[in-house]
Amino acid sequence: MLPEGRQVAKLKGPFKELIEFTGQIIAGVSVLGSNGEGYLLIEKGIPAIAQYNENGMELRGNDAIIFLRGQPFFEYSVSSYDESELREVITYSIRKKWLVDHKSLPAEEVTTLSEEEKLERILRQPGVIAVSSFFEGFPINSRGDGDFEHAAAIAEDLLRAGAKISADLGIGLLEQIILETPQGKCILAPFEDLYLVVLTSTDANLGLIRLAIKGVQKQ
Repeated sequence: MLPEGRQVAKLKGPFKELIEFTGQIIAGVSVLGSNGEGYLLIEKGIPAIAQYNENGMELRGNDAIIFLRGQPFFEYSVSSYDESELREVITYSIRKKWLVDHKSLPAEEVTTLSEEEKLERILRQPGVIAVSSFFEGFPINSRGDGDFEHAAAIAEDLLRAGAKISADLGIGLLEQIILETPQGKCILAPFEDLYLVVLTSTDANLGLIRLAIKGVQKQ
């Protein structure tokens, strides 16, 4: 039996997004799909242990990773372990033959997302209400529920004010603005030659959303 650990996050999305999220931590991950469930141990973005059951068939190690890569969507429950729990996980997984052999694991194909797909990825994060790319106060591409023309105009004002403040303080170029109130949160961030404005509910996990933004900024 695997230890429960301490749950740190719940995510929804493709396997690649899970890898991006776990890039800086060692995490145990319970995986739930439409017809199955499984388990992963990921060490700073590198899957070390993998197992997935679907329709009575168990996939182990590399076979599980290849299967997970090919599916569009899973739900993940991410947990952290103390040293004792981590040793317990590794011992259990070795016995079950769940280890991933990276020397024989095929490299994952690199895919380039369209701008629309990048915005959809951000919109999927829990608590995100709307996301829009904008330029000079006008929305370019938008997803979710909101008055995007108004949001883009306000975001442009906020962006210019933030840039002036950062220049006056001598703290370098503006990279991101987070505005938080009792009614919601607003995030501004560079996006290719544009900027993004992301509107969220009050209970949104800013860490997950910022991670999703960083992920699309790199592509």
